[in-house]
Amino acid sequence: MRCGVVGRGRPLPVKTVLLPPGTVRAHQAIPISPEELRHLRVRRAEDGEAVRVCDGHGAVAEGRLEYVGQSAVVHLGENEDVPAPTPLILAVGAGDRERFGWLVEKAAELGVTEIVPLDTVRARDASTRLRTGQVERLTRRAREALKQCAGAWAPVVHSPVPLETFLAGARPGQKWVADRAGPWPTGVLIDAPITVAVGPEGGFTADERDGLAAAGYRPMRLAASVLRFETAALVAAAHMSMQRRRGHDE
Repeated sequence: MRCGVVGRGRPLPVKTVLLPPGTVRAHQAIPISPEELRHLRVRRAEDGEAVRVCDGHGAVAEGRLEYVGQSAVVHLGENEDVPAPTPLILAVGAGDRERFGWLVEKAAELGVTEIVPLDTVRARDASTRLRTGQVERLTRRAREALKQCAGAWAPVVHSPVPLETFLAGARPGQKWVADRAGPWPTGVLIDAPITVAVGPEGGFTADERDGLAAAGYRPMRLAASVLRFETAALVAAAHMSMQRRRGHDE
């Protein structure tokens, strides 16, 4: 699971400070960005308060907050490098950007490692569809989600890519495609990479489904009813994460 944390077995500090990747160093005083400082002030973090620190790339630590005039630093204790999780990739039709943002946030909480917006036939018809210029904001939203789930790794959010280009790339492990007419998923491999493709509103076209099948994507049913694209993607992520957890707990 992605939500591995430092300090197992004892209560964790409530508030989390996000640092840039590669800056979590034991026993160092690290400046806090203006954005993080605003967040801490809104949450009424106090001078000297214990906080949890992470960089979204696996480095986590406990620290102590210190206000210095109008800025702040965090004094780090010991840090821990949480191993990267087994890939869980969601490739989703790049539909409405606001709903896609909600998807990204919840996917981070569920342990998704990569999110690939797909440029599909029916996604192109949405005037509010996600575009490349909005990916940076989604990346920030994915990192912010780590504060909620105490995660160590934020998912990588890619720029929208044509479905054909995505399918042309080699993808190891299991490959699934959400399909209401398909069977319920079985035989999930707990230690192998998993990629799940989810269509936009209206689903994949027949030609796109043929392309997915040719690329080795197995159909799987997610619910008895029709789901919106963001719901379907999160149901798939939750199912795969639960299967992995159950397999490791047995």
